[in-house]
Amino acid sequence: MPFSCIDLLGREVFTYKCPYNVRGVVVGETYNTFLVLAGGRVVTVPKSLCHFFDHESGLLINGRYLVGYRDKRLFNCGKF
Repeated sequence: MPFSCIDLLGREVFTYKCPYNVRGVVVGETYNTFLVLAGGRVVTVPKSLCHFFDHESGLLINGRYLVGYRDKRLFNCGKF
């Protein structure tokens, strides 16, 4: 499965190789950022600058592959 087909919404992640040290649950997504609920606050993390470790799947994903609108990315993968 290509990394662009992975959906992190609702999953617990932590950043790696990133200027933002964040661990929490992805609660939203824009074209270029993830909104992560961490420590009772929502942190905006740029996708292209970070790698994301998904606890559920155990994958380390380069955020550059996740840039784009979630629905369009997943539609192109046949998830909708």
